[in-house]
Amino acid sequence: MTPSSLPSLRATWAPLDFGLYAFLAINPLALGLWIFSLAPLVGGNILIAVVLTCPVVVLGAVVYGSLAGRWPWTGGDYAWQTRLLDRKVGAVLALTSWWIVVATLAPVYGNVILVQVADPLLVETGWDGVASWFHGRDGVFAASLIAITVATAFVGLGMRRAAIVQRAVVVVGGISLVAILGLLLTHSPQEFSNAFDEASDELYGVGGTASSQIRGLGNLDARVTDVDPVNTLTLVPLVLLFALWIGWAGPLAGEIRTAKPRSVRPVLIRAAVASTVTSLMLFVALGRGANWDLWNEANNLYWGTIYGTTATTPLPTWPNPVVFATWLTESTLVRILLVAGMAAWVVGWTMTLFLGATRVLLAAAHDHLLPAAVARTTGDTVPIVALALLVVPACGLAALDAYWDTFGLWTSSAVLALALTTVGSSVTALLAFRREHRSVALAAALFAVIVALVIGVWIADPVFGIRTVGSLAFITALYVIAVGYAWARQRHVRAATLGAGDA
Repeated sequence: MTPSSLPSLRATWAPLDFGLYAFLAINPLALGLWIFSLAPLVGGNILIAVVLTCPVVVLGAVVYGSLAGRWPWTGGDYAWQTRLLDRKVGAVLALTSWWIVVATLAPVYGNVILVQVADPLLVETGWDGVASWFHGRDGVFAASLIAITVATAFVGLGMRRAAIVQRAVVVVGGISLVAILGLLLTHSPQEFSNAFDEASDELYGVGGTASSQIRGLGNLDARVTDVDPVNTLTLVPLVLLFALWIGWAGPLAGEIRTAKPRSVRPVLIRAAVASTVTSLMLFVALGRGANWDLWNEANNLYWGTIYGTTATTPLPTWPNPVVFATWLTESTLVRILLVAGMAAWVVGWTMTLFLGATRVLLAAAHDHLLPAAVARTTGDTVPIVALALLVVPACGLAALDAYWDTFGLWTSSAVLALALTTVGSSVTALLAFRREHRSVALAAALFAVIVALVIGVWIADPVFGIRTVGSLAFITALYVIAVGYAWARQRHVRAATLGAGDA
């Protein structure tokens, strides 16, 4: 199948824009912070785990960068797998991940917006009642709708304006990150403890000894020097819950303007390394200024309170290290500005929810797997039909997540579909490059094996919440739906073609 058999969109993005998009998708200052807070549930050393994760993500960057550079087709995973692997397998894998699962992920994005942006800003500005409302079912649903709105607006900008916006987001987030790191690196742990006690009492009314209470109640040994090899290795799959998706920019490969296709791979590699370096800089700053043990004990007590495994935490909010750092300044205005500035990373991450998925739907519509209206585009924009196929189910699934607790427990298994699609593209790269670029084929084979092992850990270890009958039944149902839809659609197209021939 030649590239001409796929929809051709105007190439308006530079390789840098492609790399920035990939970085925003895996930046550790959004979902990454949430994942890091779960590390005490596993144990081990999160710093070493992040370092060990880096080569895995770089392998992924090599695989996806090589595919995008050699075959810059609209649709990414879908295009490569249906053209270079197997049409039916590729369609089922990619459509499950890039249509059904993407719609399912909206509550995840909404939750991160809630705990990292809405809650701290509302509490800091004195809107405690609104902050409490957001933690109710209606508020959780509203947070998901905010995420859906942000992602929809980004798609609606068109590619040229979207590139400008994401560059602005990175600049604002970068400046804010420097300020946060500066606050942590220029203060001592004792100064942090004092500021922590004062601010937590002022904002949450917990008394002036919150830091000492957290240390006293916590039963976690979180010192950086302590390393449990098994637990530290288990932390790698935990970190990969956000860092593995270096290929999230893949569907946009057809819209990169470059005379040097090989330049695509280096920008993805740099995005992978930048994610790791950012994580490590934050960890070092936290260890220097905030006290590493205090942050980890706060995380341990927060999750222990939720799951009933520890004493109740004295701090009734998610331990946000960014917010903690802002407490080192006494100015409410500065705190608000810093939290709002760091929110750029969350907004940038949220913007990536739908854009790549619309390109997969366009490619699928060109293959008649979706109605023809989905494939109609104007300039560098996507028609409302393609976006509606994502937005409408995302709103419905967000409502289910907010008002039906059991459904929320099932959706954690959606990550398995994303990983299986990643394995599919890795196998595609292995087969496609096995003769002309054996080093890339070897990287693809190694990456596929590692991701397969990670999938095994996600299912086997109960800490990931996937090894339940409901979760496994849910992910199985998604594939059954995808297979059934693809089969029915092919029958419809075949019947229409025969009918047209008879006429």
